[in-house]
Amino acid sequence: MKDNFSKGSIEFLTVAVEFCKFIEQAEDLQPDDFTNKLSKLLPFLYLKAALAEPNSACDEGLDHSVDELTYTSVRNALEGIFGERDRYLTASHPDIKLSDTVINASIAEDVADVYQSVKNFVDLARLGDEDLLDCALAECKNDFREYWGSRLLNALVAIHEIVTKSNIASQE
Repeated sequence: MKDNFSKGSIEFLTVAVEFCKFIEQAEDLQPDDFTNKLSKLLPFLYLKAALAEPNSACDEGLDHSVDELTYTSVRNALEGIFGERDRYLTASHPDIKLSDTVINASIAEDVADVYQSVKNFVDLARLGDEDLLDCALAECKNDFREYWGSRLLNALVAIHEIVTKSNIASQE
């Protein structure tokens, strides 16, 4: 695989695996620990996704492992962790075009959206087929550009507020 894929693509896969594992074990952590670690992992995932370079575009439809039930389970688990801190106001949500006010968004939903695309990529990569891996990477990179990259950034802004307010409160 190292001969056919860029260093950036291999690094993205590595971080993607860690991100998925972290999200899947979220309920094992205290909410503040989870939020603090997520605030450090999301920028790393964004950077590695931005640097990933698929070899080619992919026209074939891919099977996805994250179905609606899995997505909902992840989102609900994250909502439970964030609790009342889950909702935030944003002016950069895609639905803003339909509104003249800010949008009430959800960190849990944003992170679950990122998880869905990244987990589908990771699961296809685990099959070991290099052509399929390149297709999965191309699809995930396209989803990153068109959808989950901005969702990740929106969630990160809200998480930053939580972490910094928590750190300020603990110092007082």
